[in-house]
Amino acid sequence: MNLAVHIAVALGSTAAPDPQPTNAAQAAGQVADANADSTAADIAGALGPTGMLMVLLLAAFAIYVVSLSLHPFAKCNRCKGMGRHKGSLFNYATRPCTSCKGRGTHPRLGRKVLFKQP
Repeated sequence: MNLAVHIAVALGSTAAPDPQPTNAAQAAGQVADANADSTAADIAGALGPTGMLMVLLLAAFAIYVVSLSLHPFAKCNRCKGMGRHKGSLFNYATRPCTSCKGRGTHPRLGRKVLFKQP
């Protein structure tokens, strides 16, 4: 093909689609372009609102599971993560926290439910 044909094809493909193509090859090219241009809006329209809600819930659950894998422990609420309780009468006296057994952390609820670990 010569240079003029290449330029004509390049200019023709960047222009708006022709509603009545002049030849079959050009019509096939426009159909291929239309199929390749499926966007997120097209996919969302095909799924509908319930499908999109299910996709978003599945994504949120996947993010939560990854978060449980990376950070399996939470700070103990009784001792505020210190692992020790201060005495109420003598403030300098301490003892290990009975809730977290002196560790200062406890497993997150999702870890207990999903992974069956203490």
